[in-house]
Parts: sequence; C-alpha cells; structure tokens
Amino acid sequence: MQLLCGRSAIITGAAQGIGRAMVDSFIEQGATVLAVDIKPLDADAHPKGLHVLQLDITQPAAPERIMRAASERMGGLDILINNAGIASFMPITETSDTAWDEVLALNLSSVFRICRDAVPLLKVSSSGRIINIGSVMSTFGGAGLSAYAASQHGVAGLTKCVASELGEFAITANFIQPGAILTEITRGSIQQYPQMEAFWRDKAALGRWGEPSDIAPVAVFLASDLGAFVSGTGLVADGGAMQAP
Repeated sequence: MQLLCGRSAIITGAAQGIGRAMVDSFIEQGATVLAVDIKPLDADAHPKGLHVLQLDITQPAAPERIMRAASERMGGLDILINNAGIASFMPITETSDTAWDEVLALNLSSVFRICRDAVPLLKVSSSGRIINIGSVMSTFGGAGLSAYAASQHGVAGLTKCVASELGEFAITANFIQPGAILTEITRGSIQQYPQMEAFWRDKAALGRWGEPSDIAPVAVFLASDLGAFVSGTGLVADGGAMQAP
C-alpha cells in the first residue's frame, strides 16, 4: 500500500542528499513531487509525477514562484518539506556578518517565508503537513557552530509556533533532527577534517553514520496518515549519538 497516494509535495534542497532521498521515497509512496533546488535535478530518471523547479529559494520572489508552480503543475499542495540548508563551521570570532547572514538566510529565513506562503494552499488540503529538516543542533550546541546552531534552533521554534497557529486547520508541523548523515556536503567536511568520521561513528550507539535513506522514511511517516496526530515536535534520527556524553 502506498502511504502518500494522491498527495502533492514540495521538497526543497531536492537535488542531492536527504532531499533527493525524500523525493525518491515520496514518489515511490505515490506522491506527486515538486523538487526545488538551485542545482539542476534530472527529472528523466524518475517516473511521471516529478516536477522540477530550479531556483534560489533565498530570493524574495522565490516563495511565490514555488507556490504558483505547485498550483499550476500539481493542482495544489498537501505536504511542504523545507530541506535546503548549508552547514558552517567557524569560531564566532571568525564569523563575519556576511557568513552569519548567508547561513540564516537559507537555513531559517527561507523556511519562514516558504511556510508563510504555503499556508493558503495547505488550508484547503485535507491532509496538510509541514515538515522542516532541522538537526540535532536544533537542540544542542557546539564550538564553531554558532551560526548553524542558531539557525537550527530557529527552525525548531518556528515549527512549534506554526504548529500552534495552524492546528485549527488540521495542518501538522514538525521538524526532523538528523544526526551525522553521509551526504555530498558531509563527505567534503570529512575530507577537510578526517577526525570527524571516527568521532561521529563512535558517538552513535548504532556505531555508524546515517544515510539519507535513514531520514526519508521519517518524513514519509510524518507526511502520511500514520503521523496525523504528531505535531509541534522534533523527531530525532541520529543513531543514538546525542544520548552519549
């Protein structure tokens, strides 16, 4: 049985990593997907039901363009997934205003604007869902992560407020908190800081890094009827890493 049959979803940051895994899982579960990314995404390798929109979501007009595409190409919207984001690692004394603004613009401000503009479409859905991809750094902090952790804490707070506001319309809002996940971005970080690989592998109770395919089913659960009574919360998927000292 397909858990998302007949539902339409927007997924940002869809060209690679967790976003691409969610695109594939949602289509497999019967959803129609509008995949949004600043990078190109090959639509030919996927079955009918995948729509691609290439744009920079930090631009002021981006949310309106995304919602218009959802209406025109999919006939509406049931599920919004804000996944696009960037990681940063720099001491606060080395964090420039430009670097700070870049992280907050993509990781938090774009999430706010897209959520805001999606509300009218979600209100007319019978299964409205907002799923924001945060991080274990939506709860914790760490040296060199001031901009990134601030943005992810912001995603947590924003999502909880959205859940409170939109519950009367039967719209749920949740955020997923992935731990260390092997993606194109984190592999680049491992090359720069080789000690990262062993640190996060050893920290996880399951003894490994996560894969994008470990996160996509969590999003499917929240987007489906199985997660209909879950709202205003963060679901941690970190292999048991953050329970360790």
